[in-house]
Amino acid sequence: HLVPLVLAEISQHITDRHIIVSVAAGVTLASLEDLLPENSTVIRLMPNLPCVVQEGALLFARGTHAKPEDGALLRSLLHHCGLVEEGPEAWVDIHTGLSGSGVAFVYLFAEALAEGAVKMGMPSVLAQRIASQTVLGAGMLLRDSGKHPAQLRSEVCTPGGTTIHGLHTLEQGGVRASIMSAVEAATVRAQELGQKSAAGSRRVII
Repeated sequence: HLVPLVLAEISQHITDRHIIVSVAAGVTLASLEDLLPENSTVIRLMPNLPCVVQEGALLFARGTHAKPEDGALLRSLLHHCGLVEEGPEAWVDIHTGLSGSGVAFVYLFAEALAEGAVKMGMPSVLAQRIASQTVLGAGMLLRDSGKHPAQLRSEVCTPGGTTIHGLHTLEQGGVRASIMSAVEAATVRAQELGQKSAAGSRRVII
């Protein structure tokens, strides 16, 4: 991992005026603090790809010596990137599975939506454009309405209609369980990377 090498290179320049913000996946706060000068202010941050269009979801956790005002400063600097939340470090790995990797899960769903339309006869370019707008609109409505996803889903369904028939097929295919398992698998992998980074930092210190 390059993180120990990078931190070793910059450590001599770090003072109590600096806040070290890490976006390295799986590298724990404890590992970072072990590799930095004593009492360094460290924050672990996990962004996601939509930050590039200012619609990201970011979660950060403060290290041992990071104060609430350090978190507030980071939040003020990043709020233009999208939603910025703070939580305990254990949530950073969960956020990685939910939102860091979750972006790819949404893209896969959008791709499948478009391919379903192509299968039924719609041109590919148009299907992709409509699929992306569908995902965008659904996401904005979910965020801005404050309603639970299940409530919005039920509002789309009419008795005996097209949506409930489609949802039945998705449930038969185990889509809900597969998505939950995907988030779990990505989270577990992030935790595994954290364990490796902790072991690596100990080897470097020794």
